[in-house]
Amino acid sequence: MKKIKKLRKEPIGVSILCAAVLVVVSLLMIYPLLLVLNVSLKSQEEFITDPSGLFGWKSFSALFANYANAFDTMDVFGRLIYTVVITVGSAAIACVVITLVAYPLARKHFKGSDKVFGFILVSMFFPGSLVANIFLVQNLGLYNSPFVLLIFWGLGGLTVYIFMTMQFIRELPRDLDEAAFIDGCGYFRYIFGFVIRLSMPILSTVFILKLVGAWNDFLTPYIYLIEDKYMTISTGLFAFKGQFSSDWPGLAAATFTVALPVIVLYIFLQRYIIEGMAAGALKG
Repeated sequence: MKKIKKLRKEPIGVSILCAAVLVVVSLLMIYPLLLVLNVSLKSQEEFITDPSGLFGWKSFSALFANYANAFDTMDVFGRLIYTVVITVGSAAIACVVITLVAYPLARKHFKGSDKVFGFILVSMFFPGSLVANIFLVQNLGLYNSPFVLLIFWGLGGLTVYIFMTMQFIRELPRDLDEAAFIDGCGYFRYIFGFVIRLSMPILSTVFILKLVGAWNDFLTPYIYLIEDKYMTISTGLFAFKGQFSSDWPGLAAATFTVALPVIVLYIFLQRYIIEGMAAGALKG
């Protein structure tokens, strides 16, 4: 019998160094969030007097007065429902488009698919043009329309996700394709009925990442939308910016309110994000 080799343990010094680096990096990532939380619990006078100091221990109602003001000023509940619909819709559109592009490219269903895929990868290095996008949106009649968010969020920045999905689809058995087509399954019926379901590990990761990216996007709705009713929850933060002075504790409370759903979402779904990215990156 062959002897089973034991895994070599790393020296304790290396383990301590790695743990120390992880702790430092974690603190650097968490510090801005804690800073925003600290400022959000201060009054305007406390912030002006000592911006970096800890908030004062006042009554419970006084501590969270900034959050109550943020909910009223931003119309959090109304913007929240609207933003959830737009972000979920754009993420769903992205997943469908990515599958429709990645599947024929992965299976090479048409001549020149490798060239098309190469062009898609090269497009990552093309600089975006804000002026051209504005003219295009105006000519399409989509300026100040929520549909412009579905287009930019649902169809923008898909190159990396297409590559990841292609790598995943290449590992799916081709016998399943042939069996489905022999049984009379149509092309698009097979994609929506089988490919999307089999690709759920990677598509769920794409969905979450696109959802988080759209949720945190401030610039796109601020540029292409004018009316306040079309503004997302992130653009509501601009209500705390005054011409001569700003309500920084209120802005901090609103910022933490906007960031909290994404933080909670990532905490509960981080395992699926990592598994999906590993599946799309390592297969192929």
